[in-house]
Amino acid sequence: MHHWLAVFDRETARPPEGLESFKVAEKPHAFPGEDESKAEELCKAKLSVAYKRSQPEARKTHDLLTACNMELCKAKLSVAYEHSKPEARKMAVLGHGNGFSFEASPYCSYANREGVHVVLAGEVSDWPGISAVAAAHDAFVRNEDPPEQNDAHWLLDFYTSFMSSSSADDTTGKALECLAKVQGNFAFVIYDEIQKRVFAARDAEGGQPLYWGATDEGQLLLGSHLNDLDGCEPTATMFPPGTLFASTRHTIAFSPGNQGWVINEGDWPGQLLSFLVDSDGTHWRGIKAIPRINSRGQLFGAVYKVASMREVVETVEVPVPPPKAEKMQFLEANKQ
Repeated sequence: MHHWLAVFDRETARPPEGLESFKVAEKPHAFPGEDESKAEELCKAKLSVAYKRSQPEARKTHDLLTACNMELCKAKLSVAYEHSKPEARKMAVLGHGNGFSFEASPYCSYANREGVHVVLAGEVSDWPGISAVAAAHDAFVRNEDPPEQNDAHWLLDFYTSFMSSSSADDTTGKALECLAKVQGNFAFVIYDEIQKRVFAARDAEGGQPLYWGATDEGQLLLGSHLNDLDGCEPTATMFPPGTLFASTRHTIAFSPGNQGWVINEGDWPGQLLSFLVDSDGTHWRGIKAIPRINSRGQLFGAVYKVASMREVVETVEVPVPPPKAEKMQFLEANKQ
């Protein structure tokens, strides 16, 4: 099985509540810009290598934090990179502590366009309104180049079809509607560095492996192999099939209803949503978060599962006793 891994710092994508430990959740999401010495001391303690490699004139709070995040990202990506086949492995370090490592093949591909970076593992036969298989066959018959190089480029087109919505909620809603129509086995991650947004999804059958977890530094890791999620223990767990993760860090305001707009000043976790419809065909199934507790009774993350289909309850008609005049006839007819 091919190796691939995506790494994001907490400023880009925070996992849903429950995935990260209490220790990480309680940390401030950013260093105070004016407290240069404190930020430098923390960075030196956590990542002295990055500090030593940086140029003396660049050892300012922002530059040093960027260097720390980059080195942390590279360290995590290198684990999956070393596990990948030498002739096929590639790494894309994108800045601000974000990046991808992947083993390029027909069933694992990377693409980028206008600040949007994607990795897709698996194979998709049908996108909403488009049959990738039919399009490739028609191009072959006409002796033309395929309409897209690989599934990752199809994924870029797919993202473009719903990312232009006016609000984050609309974007996420359209993403769920589109994902429900995708046919194939897949696991993918989308990083939009312009919108500062991350999406991750796995097909309903779980045909492609996908794991995720959070590190003590607040990084979010998503990858194909559990042992590639370095530093994520004990939070590392399987990404639930039939779900979409959508980060919310890019949102600066939201509307709670008819009460107007509220400025988003907090460090908000991302959302985990199901794109599987319920038995009524009109609602998305819910997500169950099952807490994970160790032998000492400490909470250290959660396992997420999509709620099962609602059971169809058969309606059984119970005989109603008739009036007294017909009581004997009723009892006679309903003898056991």
